[in-house]
Amino acid sequence: KKYCLLGSSALVGAALGAFISMITSLALVEISMSLMFSAYFGGLFILVGSLILWRITSHQSLEPLPMPKVYLSTFAALIIVSGLLCFLLDRKVFVGLRPWMKVPLYTVLGSAVSFAMTFAIVDVLNYVIGLCQTAVSKPIVESAQQVFLVLGVSLAMGLVFGFTFGVLDVEDEDQFHLRMALMRDERYSEPIGLLLGALAGFTLEFIRQRDDYSMLAAGKTEFDEDI
Repeated sequence: KKYCLLGSSALVGAALGAFISMITSLALVEISMSLMFSAYFGGLFILVGSLILWRITSHQSLEPLPMPKVYLSTFAALIIVSGLLCFLLDRKVFVGLRPWMKVPLYTVLGSAVSFAMTFAIVDVLNYVIGLCQTAVSKPIVESAQQVFLVLGVSLAMGLVFGFTFGVLDVEDEDQFHLRMALMRDERYSEPIGLLLGALAGFTLEFIRQRDDYSMLAAGKTEFDEDI
């Protein structure tokens, strides 16, 4: 059963990694070409980043944050910067520029899009698993190690997807060749999404099983902390 869960988690992670790869590429295209879409994403990223900063500064609970405040603050600032970039990445402004001038912008923006998609999917999976189980279920991502893992993998995915998107000049293609450019971009980014997703799914389940085994060895259960 243990190995079946590890294999299933790796397969689900690979599928989600490929899906995030596709969505990130499409989002970068729309942000570059549609003013309405870029304004929507820009406002959303600025709002999310500001909420994270507000929660960090006002956090006075006895329960510790899942990550040190320095890391969370840095990441919140990255999200806000990504929101500002959404208003700057206009195709008419950046058309004709060399890839090395656009790649850093798209890597930062790709990281923010990938992170938003990854944690949204994790929240949905936690909710669905909770509905499907009669007993109180343990979340997919709970420990600090799991949070660091998801954050690191999502950022790595976004960096790779944004780098590939900028290097291949997908955003500079006209409407007739855009589909071909996206297919070329997916040829490079989708295998990486599959690999990173499979690695994340396998490692998340491994950490989950290791923590459960440690608690059982200590004579505890996952509900002891709530009692």
